Amino acid sequence: MSQYRRAYMPGGTRFFPVVTFNRRQFLTTELARRCLRSAWEHVQRYHPFRAEAVCLLPDHLHCLWTLPPGDMDFSRRWRIMKGVFSKQYLAAGGFEAKRNNSRERKGEVALWQRRFWEHLILDEEDFQRHFDYIHFNPVKHGHVDEPAKWPWSTFCKHVRLGHYDPGWGAQEPNSIKGLACWGE
Repeated sequence: MSQYRRAYMPGGTRFFPVVTFNRRQFLTTELARRCLRSAWEHVQRYHPFRAEAVCLLPDHLHCLWTLPPGDMDFSRRWRIMKGVFSKQYLAAGGFEAKRNNSRERKGEVALWQRRFWEHLILDEEDFQRHFDYIHFNPVKHGHVDEPAKWPWSTFCKHVRLGHYDPGWGAQEPNSIKGLACWGE
């Protein structure tokens, strides 16, 4: 069995890519977005965190979360988020992918990849690299030619806040060259 190492340190900011089962492309549908928003709000209500940056793509999402001081249970947040999303999505008429034998045996739905990858942000430079990576991701995957054109990202919010110029990201930023994330 695989051994996963997690950086369980209270508080802090973490980068997460979270991927759908078999890379099924459904997360940007209206139903999936509605269910994800509901699951996100549910988790926020009972297990708060600050979302620094988010980008939703058809088969995965990226986010930077800052946990409250003394709190290190990001795994619980993702478990609840995936569970609430899955129940709501299936109940509202969404459908899952074909289950493999392992998922059949364990009674797991086939919406999300098992587990997730996380990276503890080490300093301001690391934060900026991942912040930029998240917002450039729709361009990287060929969905748009500049981040401002992608509707399911916090990019435009950060333009309004003065963190980015509106034309940022028409070319790959130097800050993210060579940055590779598991699952992509």
